[in-house]
Amino acid sequence: MNPQDLIAAFLEVWDSNPDNIWQSSGAIEGLDQLNDSLAACQDKSDLELANELGKWCASYPQLTQKVMDKLGERKLKGSDNDSPNTEDTAYINLYPKITEILLTRAPKMGKKEG
Repeated sequence: MNPQDLIAAFLEVWDSNPDNIWQSSGAIEGLDQLNDSLAACQDKSDLELANELGKWCASYPQLTQKVMDKLGERKLKGSDNDSPNTEDTAYINLYPKITEILLTRAPKMGKKEG
């Protein structure tokens, strides 16, 4: 798994909030820490940023599973199959820096590689 795939899978879960995962996993309580961690990694490599995401996600097994599920879907179906946003995503407005950092690192959606 390359770091960009993990970042993109995390971004998909961030954007879509499947099964209200941010609230149900308790991860919403740790978003301040994630925001600070990603801001500190902003000028570091994709690998370091992905490692930081992985360390943070380790505290939230349900969230980690959703990210891994998305990672599997990306491998099976391709990266241009965005799922619709069906859950509460108000947290995105509270943490715009997380979205900004992830968007600059994730592979561009809908574009074929090569």
